[in-house]
Amino acid sequence: MGTPKDLNNPDVYAEALYHAAMTDDAKALACWLADDPEAEAGPFWKWYLHFAERLLDMAPDPEHGFVVRDRRTSQPPRIGRNDICPCGSGKKYKQCHLNQEGNVAWKLGSPTPAIRAVATSRLIHDCPPQVLDRVPRGKASDMVLTEMAATYHGHGRLDEAITLLSGVLAGNREDPYLLWDYWIARHAEWLVDAEREKDGEKFLLDEYDQPRKVTRWQVAQKLAAFYIDLGDTENANIWVDTAMEGNPENPFNHYLKGMLLHYVESWDEAAAAYERAEQLMTGFREEEKRYMNELVTDSLARAKNHQPLDDGQEEATPTGNPAGAELGQDQAS
Repeated sequence: MGTPKDLNNPDVYAEALYHAAMTDDAKALACWLADDPEAEAGPFWKWYLHFAERLLDMAPDPEHGFVVRDRRTSQPPRIGRNDICPCGSGKKYKQCHLNQEGNVAWKLGSPTPAIRAVATSRLIHDCPPQVLDRVPRGKASDMVLTEMAATYHGHGRLDEAITLLSGVLAGNREDPYLLWDYWIARHAEWLVDAEREKDGEKFLLDEYDQPRKVTRWQVAQKLAAFYIDLGDTENANIWVDTAMEGNPENPFNHYLKGMLLHYVESWDEAAAAYERAEQLMTGFREEEKRYMNELVTDSLARAKNHQPLDDGQEEATPTGNPAGAELGQDQAS
């Protein structure tokens, strides 16, 4: 017997919902929760089976727009005070988890929005496109639709990805958990991929004129990256300066400025901009620091050695990592 899954841990709860969505076998799910393939023979089988059935009731279903259904807080079958605690400690229940919620879930409440998002995102990305084609769009949330768009894009179905994301961005943008500036950048990037540069430019300029759920400096940053990717350094310089005026403490703004200086072989100034970007990363979360370090480290070394950027660095738009958008999102207020 291993260590039973701790459903009080949000990450484990999200993983459990994902597993529930991938199976209709309550017994298999109960064994996974118990971390014991022979849990059915143990004294707490009814306990694990109870939670497995509740998870199956809530699991996000593609045919219902990946909605995670709410359930009332659900209590497991009763455990006697002198029974061995099902957490695997070997202690009696009264000496272990009788009056606490620690290593195991003694009740299963409705999942939080963050738990729903993690479970649903993983499930969507593991679904083949033909399954996503059957998802009723009217029942799906903005979070589901954006993740579906990303999955379509990953499978080379670019037009469908653009159409889906365009619809979300044209909506009311009520979801407070979506990184809207990240998806704005993705939409412009995908339009360029589809050789619709003018549409991408118009989309970003319109967004700058009437920003929703983002600040103007964030959109200016996206415009700077957009023009860098197109090789239009004149417009890129205008917009990176605008972004810097709006938020001089954002490291990605300094990274973009460093790129523009790098292109014209202003080596020392480019290196100084990259170094400033590094300095401004100190207050960011670890995953954000790793992301920015990937962008900055090699560029800084090349500037110091008077070497041009290589082909892999000439695309300024951060791709494949929502943390890149969070760099702006966290400092928007």
